[in-house]
Amino acid sequence: MKVYHQTGFRYQWNLECYQSGIGDGIIFSPVNIDADKLLGIDKKLKSAGFLDPQLYLLNEAKGALETYPYFPGNLKPDFSTPDMDSSHVQLTRLCIDYQMANKFRFIVIPTRHYEENPSTFFSQSNDYFITPFCDYIEEQNIKNEILLSVIVKPIMLNDVEKRNEVLNWITGRQKVEGVYMILENSFVGKQIKDFEYLFNVLKFIRILKDNQMQVHIGYTNTEGLLYSVAMPDSITIGSYENLRSFGIKRFRDQENGPMRSPKARLYSSRLLQWMDYQYVEAMRHLIPDYESYFDDSEYRPLMFKPDYNWHFQKPEPYKHYFKIFYNQVRNLPEKQSGRIDFLKNEVGNALSRFKEIENVVLLDDDSNGSHLPTWFNVLNAFQKELAQ
Repeated sequence: MKVYHQTGFRYQWNLECYQSGIGDGIIFSPVNIDADKLLGIDKKLKSAGFLDPQLYLLNEAKGALETYPYFPGNLKPDFSTPDMDSSHVQLTRLCIDYQMANKFRFIVIPTRHYEENPSTFFSQSNDYFITPFCDYIEEQNIKNEILLSVIVKPIMLNDVEKRNEVLNWITGRQKVEGVYMILENSFVGKQIKDFEYLFNVLKFIRILKDNQMQVHIGYTNTEGLLYSVAMPDSITIGSYENLRSFGIKRFRDQENGPMRSPKARLYSSRLLQWMDYQYVEAMRHLIPDYESYFDDSEYRPLMFKPDYNWHFQKPEPYKHYFKIFYNQVRNLPEKQSGRIDFLKNEVGNALSRFKEIENVVLLDDDSNGSHLPTWFNVLNAFQKELAQ
């Protein structure tokens, strides 16, 4: 299983880490990088990755998106859905030509975002994106593998009828090698703790893999480790939280209300958790061997200095995470059965460590191990499912 960098603001951190051997490829974000600047980036940094076209909102030009030739507003001012009837072929060609000019590994078919998918979702997706993309790729004799962007909402996982409908639609695409799967949900905690949701994600991935499709999961947090037992082809690492959990507001031109700065957090593979730096500081004062709960990296000595100024915009916590999480994924067993047992053991060890910590330092629900019992139960349930 590969690990791709999900880029956004401060994408230079991702490029620097990728150049040092961390990660297997990069997913580029048009909102955050000018189209000409992306064309100028060394093709060696792009050849293993792909572009997220980010046509989720056809008529909103967030950030640098309007610099891309395929952005609908460049085809027609005040572009709206009805304009797709006359513009989808032109949009298709511009989008594919741009991806080909960058020498990406995959050609990605965009998708639109809807608050609630309309009854015409499948037909419009076929007419506006999938069919013209596949036709133009065939016409140009393009040999790149094709990924279909799919936003998967909770109802598509938890409602059996909806799930089957979506899966039949995806697996019926004969010219598409795989999916760029984007999980959208409204969970408010830092970690997902919903058993049914997580279990159904694993079943969803498994069905796609059983149908010989590649599955590349975008916008994943630490639950990417859990998803790994369904044997997807890739998961992602991202710096800020909006790159580790998909939210449409990142693509809106105007975000409502003041933005509150998040607290700096430190990732620990030994705890399977991001921990608020205030608890790290409390542990430093109260637990003599507190450093043993955190992974070593070239960034740790600086972060563990008493005068280190923890701030969510500093690069060290994220670069530390990229390295530690990537190594964590590389150490997963290759076989599915071994991977499940390995992760169950890791979850058990992490829970034991949290018990040790909370004998001295109390943690809130976004820094403790409260997600881990659910993970363990999901792993057991999926293991049982595979045995049937």
